[in-house]
Amino acid sequence: MRGDDIIGKILILTFADSEEHIVNKILTEVEGETGMEYIQNPQSPSVLTFPGLEIRIHEQAIYHNGILIPLTHHEFFTLLYLAEHPSWVLSQSAIYEAVWKEPGDRCGSAVVNVVSQIRRKIGEGYIEKVVGSGYRFVG
Repeated sequence: MRGDDIIGKILILTFADSEEHIVNKILTEVEGETGMEYIQNPQSPSVLTFPGLEIRIHEQAIYHNGILIPLTHHEFFTLLYLAEHPSWVLSQSAIYEAVWKEPGDRCGSAVVNVVSQIRRKIGEGYIEKVVGSGYRFVG
């Protein structure tokens, strides 16, 4: 077979990190299709470390000043999502879409309540409210 006999199509898509759920849906749909190949993002670290805070991703565990802090599923993944985007201002709807995997227009007060619980458990110094815009991780 000659090299010019092989015809293929390449599709390159770029998304903002807040649109990661779209990429995951696309990859789920093409996974297992014959003749389809894709390159995944490089592996992310298994532990995120900030002053006084350690997020162990694979264990779904948070340590604050060396003490294990129990978090609910939504609390853990909200904190993780914010921590993976330090200093980014993320809207409540973007956080809701990324963590709850549902449209952001349904978020109501869910994100506000979860962020409040996270702050109560690990302190005020990690998540900053940006009035009229959302939240920012400042760890």
